[in-house]
Amino acid sequence: MFEITYSDNETFEAYQNAGKAHKGGTYDFTFENRYIIYHANLRHKVDYIAIDMSTGLASFVITKNPGNLYTEASYKRLIPHILYSVKYTGDMRYLNRFADDPLTVIDSIFRVVLPNNGYNIREEQIALAKKMYIGFTEKQVALCEAEVGTGKTLSYLVAAIVAKHHNGITYRQNLPVTITTSSIELQKALVEREIPHLSKMLLDYYIIERPLTAVLRKGKEHYLCRYRLDDFLKNIRMYPEKYKTTIETLEQMSNLRAGIDLDRYRLSGAIKSRICIKGTCAGCARKKECTYNEFAKRMYDLPDLDFQVTNHNMYLMSQKTKTDDHPPLLRESCFVVVDEAHKFKEAAEDTFGERIGEKDIPRYVNAVKILCSTKANRDKYKEFLANIIKENDALFNSLRKKQHGDIEEERGNIISLSVFQTAKLNKIMYLIDKIEGMKIKRNYGIPVTGSYLKTAIAAINKTSKSTIWLDTDENGLLSLCSTPKDINNIFRSKIWDRNVSHVLTSGTLSDGTDFEYFKAENGLDFIQHRLLLESRTESPFDYTNHTRLYIPTGMPTPDNDNEDYFKAIADEIYGIIKATNGHTAILFTSYKTLNLVHDLLRDRLTAYDTICMTRSNKNAITDFKKSKNGILFASGSMWEGVDCVGDCLSSVIIVRLPFPMRSALMEEKKNNCDSVGDFVDRYCTPNMLIKLRQGVGRLIRCESDTGVVSILNPRAISKSYSGKIGQALHKFPKVDSAQEIECFMRGVKDEEYYGEKKENMK
Repeated sequence: MFEITYSDNETFEAYQNAGKAHKGGTYDFTFENRYIIYHANLRHKVDYIAIDMSTGLASFVITKNPGNLYTEASYKRLIPHILYSVKYTGDMRYLNRFADDPLTVIDSIFRVVLPNNGYNIREEQIALAKKMYIGFTEKQVALCEAEVGTGKTLSYLVAAIVAKHHNGITYRQNLPVTITTSSIELQKALVEREIPHLSKMLLDYYIIERPLTAVLRKGKEHYLCRYRLDDFLKNIRMYPEKYKTTIETLEQMSNLRAGIDLDRYRLSGAIKSRICIKGTCAGCARKKECTYNEFAKRMYDLPDLDFQVTNHNMYLMSQKTKTDDHPPLLRESCFVVVDEAHKFKEAAEDTFGERIGEKDIPRYVNAVKILCSTKANRDKYKEFLANIIKENDALFNSLRKKQHGDIEEERGNIISLSVFQTAKLNKIMYLIDKIEGMKIKRNYGIPVTGSYLKTAIAAINKTSKSTIWLDTDENGLLSLCSTPKDINNIFRSKIWDRNVSHVLTSGTLSDGTDFEYFKAENGLDFIQHRLLLESRTESPFDYTNHTRLYIPTGMPTPDNDNEDYFKAIADEIYGIIKATNGHTAILFTSYKTLNLVHDLLRDRLTAYDTICMTRSNKNAITDFKKSKNGILFASGSMWEGVDCVGDCLSSVIIVRLPFPMRSALMEEKKNNCDSVGDFVDRYCTPNMLIKLRQGVGRLIRCESDTGVVSILNPRAISKSYSGKIGQALHKFPKVDSAQEIECFMRGVKDEEYYGEKKENMK
């Protein structure tokens, strides 16, 4: 972008002869074909000076010690100082860069600023940032699929900064950019590392005039409630020896005056749940001294805010609750980045749906049991509390019987409420009304309020407008859930049909061919083509030399009732593990199959660190990363969003193609299709291809990663699916045997990977 040449030494000598340059000066280079840069010994120091050949005027650039001069290799480090100095000569190109040509600014940042700070120039990243900028400023929604290694985070940050500045100059608007993600780790990285680092680089080059500001907006349940803290401290002070350390920590927190983010403290989840903000704050006796309210107001009113970073659920809740009389939870934005956009719809189903957990009623009863308003009603009040617990137990015992199949981390089992269950829900609603009528009129500090429970029950009972399903958490606890059947219309009215530009990005938005499935699933298929931008940026990594794809022939058709099927799978997995010397993640679509195959292989894998990922084992991925040559039997979250950089993960085995399991949403879609074939083509196959690409994407996470992907499902090479899978995984060269896998791995791994010296490998 910024040009440096060395052809104007004679012109410099002419300036010296005319007395416009120091006689003892030395010509260095010409900048942008306009500025002669030279240095001269002055005052026992060396000054660098820029002469504007269009005006003949000179500007001081920087002073250096004589022993520390710039060389041709380091001239680029002078550029930010030159840009600052030449503004005094009347050259306004660098001051008005945003107004004149925003796309040139993006070029400048990626071709000059970032490389001079250790970044590589990546043409894919520059093109992606420009597409995102166009998406912000010219389109309503931009779908930007960006595979691993494309640097999408920097792309959307730079595009958003340039778009925001351009918008400020053009329309005099100074609204923050909203970034929403599904990962708290990414949110923290953006606010604490990525944005401050980019801000410093842009300040050094005078592209921005002040540091960028960013705040992390989380739900109030992440923050301390002083009312609940006092109540909890009162209880545990009765056991000073048992809770000594906890009491000391909480007493220190109680003396702090700022809004306290509980994520910054090493407290158990149970303790955080007891002292965080829950339920409504309306009517709270300590509302005026609430530090969270002060913090939230300060964040809302913060001047010159550039970025507000949040999660999908809070962003969606902000849009859900916003009315003419109720301001949004988040500040208004012109530009919204939806990162990890493949999880956006799932968050919307939760946000716009309702759920009741089997422990919600007991929590409600425990919170209100001493809040009876009069002594005369106390006995009846206790009776209602006891009855609501009985009704809740009866409801969830009957719901547990409706569970079927091997529930994965999908959207659970679709159900129809029986007459008995509907009656129990109505009885619970009746008892809540009775309890609330006798209770002190206070809801603050109560984790699950009666009004929340009534709203959820009312939505669940509207079976004609909702899909009802069961969800099971890692502890085996049930939740009764509802998702609006018209979720796409809600998406359109609450999210897309607004005067806001959205850039949606993820490594997997398409099925490898187009975005039609994603658009249909997220209510984007109604948007006119002129208001929609679609972009796919492939990974720049060297898949040809660094990867292989193995799909064995002769594998049996998956059959969960056939013992021979599991034995065949176990034998094939063992052969691959031997060929790759472990370092393997085996991805299952079912915990039942995972456990069966793990049991068959356990005694054969004693030479490896074997880790079995279950719902309750939260440390499985961490333990795998620490292992020497580990084998991870995994499902659920391991399919997406997990980084295992380096040799730790060098082999991904996909046991079965990840077609969607029976779930609430899939059953509803099937019922709305003309035929089973239509359902498979429109929903099942695109869904499978997207999840397959996510699972395969665990293998290569940086440019030096190498490894093998294996798919053990014969449907992968069947006539129906081989073409689509081949297109989705076209970057992976194929091998035909475990022996070829080992030959490839020994060619790309060093001797330490196999734990043997080269002479022993002969």
